Amino acid sequence: MGNILEESLFGKQPKQFESINALAKAFSVNYCGSTIIRDSIFSIAENYARKRELTLEVLRYPFKDDELWAFTFVKKGTIFLCVNSGLALCKQIFAVAHELYHIHCYAEDIDPSTIASGSLLDSKTADDTAKSQEDLEANAFAGLLLMPDGILDEQIKLYGIAADKISVDDVLILMELFALPYKAVVLRLVENHDMSNSKAKELLECDADYVSERIKLTGKALKWQQNSKDLSYLGSLLDDMEYNKEQELLTESREKSDMEYLEKIRKGFLAEG
Repeated sequence: MGNILEESLFGKQPKQFESINALAKAFSVNYCGSTIIRDSIFSIAENYARKRELTLEVLRYPFKDDELWAFTFVKKGTIFLCVNSGLALCKQIFAVAHELYHIHCYAEDIDPSTIASGSLLDSKTADDTAKSQEDLEANAFAGLLLMPDGILDEQIKLYGIAADKISVDDVLILMELFALPYKAVVLRLVENHDMSNSKAKELLECDADYVSERIKLTGKALKWQQNSKDLSYLGSLLDDMEYNKEQELLTESREKSDMEYLEKIRKGFLAEG
């Protein structure tokens, strides 16, 4: 199961990891609150955009490519965050948190070029090797935001999970609680000093089929392994167009051009899938 320990921000740049940790905590205070986030990340992304006065459209569509998690781009001042709803929900949740870091860098003018030219999160970037420094930081940010140090400490204590005696089933408990993929949970346990590198490597060497079998047998984290491939949501684009049409706010030519634009987006999704 990969080399996520060595390739993580925590493993490669510990000082920068601490900076991203501080950012994630500040971000949480301003936009998330003190609860476990899980699938609330979708509304949190929208809340961030609203408070920062950004125009954001979160689009969800079941791409046929399991390697593609999400991508973000800016078009005519609107940020489009596109998520593969054909993936397990835990991966969708991680993907949104990852892309939210790119959006933050754009909004704060830290590095607007990433999503301005289009960012793309695939399985290799999420699981093994980040393609850029910003992707490396985005992976760390996603884990820290979705599985904060304090709440992780609290849950470990509540469930009586013992450091360095952590089993695959213990990881599943945390996957259930935080709605994160297996590798992301193991990495966070190392980052939070709840587990040694040697123990983490042992857990990461477990066969993916074995982990999947344990999920099925125990039922832990099972709901977060389900996809939402039946979901196809084009953000507020269709809703806004229907409202404008009902209120007769559009000329016939504008209505026609808007419909053509939506159809172009749909075809673009189909081409990607």
